[in-house]
Amino acid sequence: MTLYLMRHGIAYERSDWSGSDDARPLTDEGMIRTRAVAKALKKDKKPPIDAIWSSPLVRARQTAEIVGDVFGAKILEYEALSPGTNVKILTKSFSGKTPPDHVLFVGHEPDFGILLSDLVGEDDVHPFKKAGVACLKGEFKAGAMKLEWYLAPRDLLED
Repeated sequence: MTLYLMRHGIAYERSDWSGSDDARPLTDEGMIRTRAVAKALKKDKKPPIDAIWSSPLVRARQTAEIVGDVFGAKILEYEALSPGTNVKILTKSFSGKTPPDHVLFVGHEPDFGILLSDLVGEDDVHPFKKAGVACLKGEFKAGAMKLEWYLAPRDLLED
């Protein structure tokens, strides 16, 4: 399995948003930057993405839709990718389902930093920048995947 983990793009700060945190969207800058990251990723890394599984929170879903548009990939909202997720929750939610060979998960911090660390069997947490992307390969279980690369937006958007 090739797993791509992507943190959602730049969203409104909680202090600037009066609605539910679940409904907090990307900013205009967040949408523009996320699209630029997706285009640069497609051009530079050319990752195969069979499907995108997204947290149902608005900012993650918007990020997934932008990336899905660039890659032409189908998006599925996945409740298990909501804030608070971990390897155990995701493994349990996969029961009876087979993730695609090349899947992109879109979610949140600090969960994805912890998830990446758990999947590669490291104690140090790998924090994700907004719209940061990591590529892992192997079996989806704790300690069984290898980190192929991690790119912060600045790594993809350098001229």
